[in-house]
Amino acid sequence: MVETIDAGAHRYVGTAFTAVDSGAIRVHRERCAKVRNRNVDCSKCAAACTSGCISLEDGELVIDASKCVGCGTCATVCPTCALESLNPSDAELKAACLRAVRGDEVVIACSQMEAALGDLLVPGAAASVVCAGRVDESLLAGLAADGVGRVTVLCGDCDHCAQRHGRDTAELVAETARQVLATWGDDLEVVVTDVPPASILAEGADEAAAETVRVAYFAQVRSCPPLREAEGVRVGSSAGQDAPKHPAHSLHVMKDGTLPHFIPDRRERLLDALAQLGEPEGDKLETRLWGAVVIDGTKCVSCRMCATFCPTGAIAKFDDADGTLGVTHTPGDCVKCGSCRDVCPADAITLLDAVPASWLTGGNRHRYVMTPRPVSLTDNPHQILDTFRLDFNGDIFER
Repeated sequence: MVETIDAGAHRYVGTAFTAVDSGAIRVHRERCAKVRNRNVDCSKCAAACTSGCISLEDGELVIDASKCVGCGTCATVCPTCALESLNPSDAELKAACLRAVRGDEVVIACSQMEAALGDLLVPGAAASVVCAGRVDESLLAGLAADGVGRVTVLCGDCDHCAQRHGRDTAELVAETARQVLATWGDDLEVVVTDVPPASILAEGADEAAAETVRVAYFAQVRSCPPLREAEGVRVGSSAGQDAPKHPAHSLHVMKDGTLPHFIPDRRERLLDALAQLGEPEGDKLETRLWGAVVIDGTKCVSCRMCATFCPTGAIAKFDDADGTLGVTHTPGDCVKCGSCRDVCPADAITLLDAVPASWLTGGNRHRYVMTPRPVSLTDNPHQILDTFRLDFNGDIFER
């Protein structure tokens, strides 16, 4: 079934994403920044999708679950982990990587490259993923913390593969991981390539033989097959009736007036791995992973909608006994989704790209004291009213 949703009609986005829920991708609707508030400008999953399952067409979000190949690239780029990879899971992939260590190197191979190499590939010598876009920074940092010195992400001929966008994500992740790990003084080498290391090739095979079979295999355009129930992978429906059932956080507004918060497991694993590597040696980091919030007190109207909609709780409310109120920001918990900036009715928030590395593992928390003042609906009345409306799956909760 194909679902077409106006990108602004966020109450339907969560329902439509249920169609993708399967044995390969788990959907956590309550974590999606776009589902939480329509003003959030996030479509990273659509931009990264390798199969056309999730796409933006003329400003509309189009979801066609029949095209999903379970590659997990959408989950790699989702800042809030509203999409979770299960094919394999993060834990399964990490375990497969550790089993595949040769010397101090791990090879992670995409399914098409494995098919191309065939018998030239030593069984178990490489961890397997559907697409190279499945690899994320928490995995690479975890491997570095475990003493791995080189990770080779092995792609096929991406110019002749329908999942070619996955390589863009793999390159982005590799560059981000290099920057982060270098800041912590770790020299993990991350290489995205179509040349298999000799360590994973069968006896008697060499680079020339591997190149010959690779070229022959990709003489025609290849594509990962879509998920099918016949192959043992359940695919949900847009109504969610056939989707696997799993526990979900409450969709209701909490007692403090905010939506439920969730810090992605990937973020916690990434920070844990960095802590194992010691103290950062570099100064500021400018990556896709973290942001630093700056609130302009001359514009802020103290509505604290930034805290209301923050998916991770990186921005949190405080109300002191003496009447002082405001918000705190914890950069280590920030996933740079942009929700705070996009929902602010007064345009008072700037999200800085460069974040001091010491803030991330040091648990730094910054306090913004706010002075309540009347909100003028003449500035941008529609945005302000929309921001105060909390909407989940068609159910509207008013403050």
